[in-house]
Amino acid sequence: MIKKAEMLLLVMGAFVLLFNGCLSIGGNKQAEWKPAESVSRPPFIHTVKYPGETLPVISRWYTGNVNNWEALADANPNIDYENMATGTRIFIPENLLKTTEPLTEAFIDSVNQKSKPVVKEEKKKPVSPPKPKPKKDEDFDLIGPK
Repeated sequence: MIKKAEMLLLVMGAFVLLFNGCLSIGGNKQAEWKPAESVSRPPFIHTVKYPGETLPVISRWYTGNVNNWEALADANPNIDYENMATGTRIFIPENLLKTTEPLTEAFIDSVNQKSKPVVKEEKKKPVSPPKPKPKKDEDFDLIGPK
């Protein structure tokens, strides 16, 4: 025998199914098809692989402008920019991204080579021995045993 609670659940379930079916059948409105909103590409993330990678170098490669390093810093507030270890992930905002080609070690070397100051070697002057000081009248030689 069916208990009262089971019967109540069965009646409520039938009512819900019947009510939902009536709503979809009752209206003459056809569901309008809408295209999905444009899907933006996933965020671009650069992973530090080489020594000498800095935010200005990464910025210059991916955005085309070395001055965008501040925007990269703002987009990555939890990163220690002074000591970016291998494996550090840098988010590059889509509005700044110009290329998704991986950063090359040759590019890093070329940028770091250009940024090093050129030190000219000075001509070495021969070192001459110090000149003896001229004796003053107060200076005198001691005579006798020491």
